[in-house]
Amino acid sequence: RVSRGGRNAESLSGEDPLLGARLGAEFVRGVQAQRVAAVVKHFALNSQETHRQQASSDASERVAFEVYYPSFEAAIGAGAAAVMCAYNKVNGTHACESGALLNNVLKARLGFRGFVLSDWGAVHSA
Repeated sequence: RVSRGGRNAESLSGEDPLLGARLGAEFVRGVQAQRVAAVVKHFALNSQETHRQQASSDASERVAFEVYYPSFEAAIGAGAAAVMCAYNKVNGTHACESGALLNNVLKARLGFRGFVLSDWGAVHSA
């Protein structure tokens, strides 16, 4: 993880999953109270800018659920309308093309019912 990442300004919490969960949920509620759809990004394990479209961010299931997913889970619980999938690969598969990540984790385990959109150019097989 790199503290000087080019997209850190898009993050509410930096490295802290608890802070991210609390701030993210409140952000979603605040945005959507104004009748604007909140898009939570970048799912998942997006933690570097250098070679972000080729790099694979690898983590065990335990680490992913303890460190990377809490802020997404809280935002989903707050009713986030959309989730944007990330450029990077997760455990070797592009995040926006991973059925395991998008269907098994995001939708089934985290309970997301909204729509998923890709980051610009993050889909490689279409």
